[in-house]
Formats: sequence, structure tokens, C-alpha cells
Amino acid sequence: MKNREIQEIYLSIADGIVNSIKNDWETASIEIEWFGDAGDFSGNYKVGTSVSYFEVDDSIFDDVEELHEITTENDSNKWNRAVFNLKPTGEFNIDFSWDQELADEIEQLNNE
Repeated sequence: MKNREIQEIYLSIADGIVNSIKNDWETASIEIEWFGDAGDFSGNYKVGTSVSYFEVDDSIFDDVEELHEITTENDSNKWNRAVFNLKPTGEFNIDFSWDQELADEIEQLNNE
């Protein structure tokens, strides 16, 4: 791990989104499901009411892994889902949540 500041990680995720979208956009987001050492990412962007999808850059995996490690230290703020929303101005927000069904599903798959 690189031991970056959390703001650097957010900036890197934002850069990854910007670099992944080849068209004009008004809002973009990445939906994240995090499984401990693996993740599933879905990226989309909007122009007006039109929604398009983009391939999430592999570098974002490392960013999310590091972000998860920092934000869940000492078992505080557990999360396995997050949504990173970005505007072209650079303004962003990220919402973290815990999905017990997802956690149970992963636990079940790990025990099979």
C-alpha cells in the first residue's frame, strides 16, 4: 500500500472516472461492492436524462482497496457498498453503506 492521504485517493478515483469517459457528461458515478480483497464496480454517466455506462479503470481497484483499509481501521465504519458521485467541476461525494445480505452471500460463497 502507498499510504496516501484520503484526499489523494479521492482525487485518484475522480481522475480514473474522468479518464474513462470519452464524451461530455454532467454527472458520473461508480457503484462499488467490496468483498474484502475483491470488488465489483459499475460506472455510469449522465447527460440530461440519458444514462451511459463506462468501463471502470483497473487503477480504481487499488484506490478502493486502500480507501477501504483506511476507512475501516479498528472495525469502525464498516462498509461493503459505496457510491462515488462526481461532477465535471470536481465536486464529489461518496456514500458508504453496509449491506448485510451482501455480506451473508459472500460468507456463504466462502464456505462452499
